[in-house]
Order: sequence, then structure tokens, then C-alpha cells
Amino acid sequence: MRIALVGGIYGKDESFRRNLQVTPETTLEHGLMARGHNVATFSHYAAIDAKCFDVVHVHHLSYGATRMATDTSDSAFVYTSHDGASMAGSSTRLYRQIATRFVMSRADAVVALSQAEVDFQRRSYPLTGAIHAVIPTGIDTTNYAYARNNTAGRGRPWQLLYTGQLIALKNIDVLLHALPLIKQPVELELVYHNSALEIALRKLTAELALGERVRFLGPKSAQELARIYQRADVFVLPSGADALPSVVTEAMICGTPVVATDVGGVREQLSGYGVCVRPGRTDELAAAITYMLDHYGRFSARSEAASSYAREQFSIESMVHRHLELYTRLLDQKDPRRRHTVFRAPLNAVLKMGVDLICATK
Repeated sequence: MRIALVGGIYGKDESFRRNLQVTPETTLEHGLMARGHNVATFSHYAAIDAKCFDVVHVHHLSYGATRMATDTSDSAFVYTSHDGASMAGSSTRLYRQIATRFVMSRADAVVALSQAEVDFQRRSYPLTGAIHAVIPTGIDTTNYAYARNNTAGRGRPWQLLYTGQLIALKNIDVLLHALPLIKQPVELELVYHNSALEIALRKLTAELALGERVRFLGPKSAQELARIYQRADVFVLPSGADALPSVVTEAMICGTPVVATDVGGVREQLSGYGVCVRPGRTDELAAAITYMLDHYGRFSARSEAASSYAREQFSIESMVHRHLELYTRLLDQKDPRRRHTVFRAPLNAVLKMGVDLICATK
């Protein structure tokens, strides 16, 4: 099968990709290639001759998605939005809202990462005639494995861990404000590949007199990160928005109990093995962490079961297999949906959206 994968990661420079080696796009890419398929990768701004491929699969809303939505070839168009912000009700620019509806109205298949995302998309977008599939992102279990090397608060403070980006959407400031409210002694490690708010968060750490209780570790390899998960007592994700964060699955596979905000498909992802709280609530986040530490034996006893569940539900093998099943279904449909979907905006408005998106995402 000839497959084109389009994603933002493919347009990043070498230093960025060194810090962020694994994404849903690259995981799918390697899995498809390992099964003998012809896979080509493109940034959203690279020229693509779609007719050279059986399937063009675009990840995230950017120029590549709007361009494929107007493509006139017979190639199947698959779209995965990864749009946790919209699911959380975060305000987005009007042109992005219009562009999302346009892309959703013309994709031959839309991949959601959870049932919660499917339900949201069906309520929000015109999907009649599209194949709508739930395919969670797979995690490489050769990098992440069950092991508990933590102290559980014995002889040292409880060790909390956050992994992700230091950006506003992740609400790291909420987590920092929560630390003084936790009655047990705790320390926090931050692992991140995007350091956008590092200076501001270091300043906030000093203002809250957290001192050496917070450690900024920066980027780590998958192997290093696995060891950090395994020695952490609790993984905390305070995000204001997320679709299906891979870091939650990674923590679960390593057996690390999770406290996370109830956004996107996180509650479904945890499946009762962790604690969910409303986003943006400092007191509730502190209370949830306190509760987990107070009842740590209960969560620790279920850590191996949580790991087994996560390995089974979020395997790369399952992810790749389900994508191939979807692509195969599309090969029998030689008449792309976008040829029959009339979008009310004039074509020049659509083209302007594409230009706006280029300017907004560069």
C-alpha cells in the first residue's frame, strides 16, 4: 500500500526532533514500514502529489489538511485532529473553527483517539458519509515496562512527576500552586521537550518558596524517561486540554499511579486505575494528590494490573493493525467524499483559510 503521512513533526528541525523522537505520526510511520508498506512523510508545507498514494493521512489542522480537503485526486483522505483544545471548549480563532468543519466535512475517514472524542466530533462536525474510527495511540513497550523503583515516601519526600510541554495549555502553574496545599512532604520533577514557559515557571517556583522541591530536568530519552517514571511515586498531569496524552499511558505501563485532569479521553484512558479532577482547580488537584498519597497502598496494589491494561489497550501492534484495516476499507471506495460535499464558504475563503493557517503555525 502506498501511504503518505503528513504531520507537523516532519517539518521540525533536527534539534527539535532530537528532543522529541516519538510522536503518533512517527510511531505509525515505523509500524507501517515494518509491515512492508511504502510510506512517505511530509510536513504540512511540503509539496505532495496525492495521486501517487492510495491513502494520504494528515495529522493536526494546518495547511496540509486544508490542501488535502480541496484535492481532486482519487486518493483516500484520512484525518486525525489531535484537538484536545476544542474538546475542552477552549476558544479558538474563527478561521480555525471554520477550517476544522471544512476538513471534517471532506475527509473520507476521521480517526479519533477515544470514544469521548468520537462523541464530541459527532456532536460538533458534519461527518455523514465518513468512516469514523477510534484508534488510540500506541506506546512502544520496548522503551516502557513495568517496574517500581520508588520509595513511596519512605526516607524521603513523596516524588511527583510531570512530563510534557511547558506551555500554558498544560497548567503547570496550577500544579505549582497546589504543592504548598499538600499536607505530605512532596517534591516535583518536570521533564519537557518544549521549554517555552520555563523562565516564568522558575520564577513562580521561587515566589512560592518551593526552592529545591521542584527540579527542572529538561528533555530525556525514552529510556531515561522510563527510569524516571519507575522511580516516581505519582505521575501528575494538570492539563487544561488534551486528547489522549501518551504520557498517561507511559506512566501506567511503568506502574506509576496517575492523577490527571478530566479532559479529552483521559478518564476513559485511566479506566478507573487513577484519579481524575476538574482542570484549573488548584485545591481539587492538591486534594486528589493528597488522597492518593493517603491511600497509596491501594493504588500501588493495582499498579501491575494498570500496566497490563495499558499494554493491551494501547499497543503499537493494535494501533497499526487498526489503521491498516481502515486504509483497506478505503481502497474499495474510489469516489472520494470530498467530491460530493458542498461547503457553503466560497472557494476564495477556503484558500484564505489555508494562507491564514500557514501564517498562524509557522
